[in-house]
Amino acid sequence: MPDLFTSPLASALWRLDGWQMLGALFTMPWVSLVVAAVIACGICVFPGRRARRESRMRLGAATAGGVVARYSREHHTIGLTAIGVVVVFLADNLISGYVLDLNGVISWWRYAMPVFTASVGIGLLLAIVATLGSTPPERPVAVPRRTWLTFSPRTGTAGAALAVLALTATTVLAGLASSNINGGPYVFLEIEINNEPIDPLRPWFYGWAYGIPVLICTAVLLAVMVAALHASAVRPFLRPETVAAEQRERRDVATAITRTATSALLLTLAGAWRFIADAGSVVGLTVQRDGGSDSYTAFWRYGEIAGVGGGLAPLLEIAAFVLLFLVIAQLYPRDHGARPGAEAESHADREAV
Repeated sequence: MPDLFTSPLASALWRLDGWQMLGALFTMPWVSLVVAAVIACGICVFPGRRARRESRMRLGAATAGGVVARYSREHHTIGLTAIGVVVVFLADNLISGYVLDLNGVISWWRYAMPVFTASVGIGLLLAIVATLGSTPPERPVAVPRRTWLTFSPRTGTAGAALAVLALTATTVLAGLASSNINGGPYVFLEIEINNEPIDPLRPWFYGWAYGIPVLICTAVLLAVMVAALHASAVRPFLRPETVAAEQRERRDVATAITRTATSALLLTLAGAWRFIADAGSVVGLTVQRDGGSDSYTAFWRYGEIAGVGGGLAPLLEIAAFVLLFLVIAQLYPRDHGARPGAEAESHADREAV
């Protein structure tokens, strides 16, 4: 007699349930957060990355008199912005999912919140760079013309551009596919039931009522991001001997800005893909009658594509959280690697030379 627990059918069912359980787990953003934290820790403790970080700390302490103090405020601001994006995103999901009853409420802020939070933080960084971080040079430095792309990471800039394009295309296409009732907000997806004289299904959908605030916040984020990168790049250097150290600091600031903006866009995109997948997964309707019930089959023609997007949403969340954790991790070498007397020591060394 075959063993039911070791038969191929039982193994297949166990694997299927395992995948379903795994998919159910990743519908919760905090699971993506935990996975991203593990990945970010692995990246930070990677031997090659640690060696580069320690060598840059030693170089900064030896040659960057006044540079650490000039840029520390900016690193703290963008680090706190990354923390704010994580905290606000998780708080919104917990409150909206477990505390408030938002059934029938157009909670558009849930999708615009990550982008809005990043916009506020980067806007504050822009104000700091334009005021406190743009002190006049101690000695003139002749350097080539600089733009917002000068210190921006090429890969990070391309990733941010792809995130903007994906979010914009998703929002516009979903808005065009959405519908309303009697002139109301565009929050429905009409799914026709073929060859049947009954009203179409209308599940809630990521329509214009959600998409327009997201597009507005995305435009604001792009504006403040480019302005902050430009302001950080074009300000004068302190002295000729600090150019190399300041260029390194500005690359770090530009990288943090780009990562923070990209992560906010990815979190919003993940939420949009989840919403679209949930609406597009409706496949049938059952109508109760006196003599029984009638079942009808209905499907959205883009439902399979929406389902793929919903499956990829946790990967977008994990990537976003990893980027945010890497931005937060940039605070560590500056808090612990820059000694209070490092600038005085480097100044004394230059005087001795």
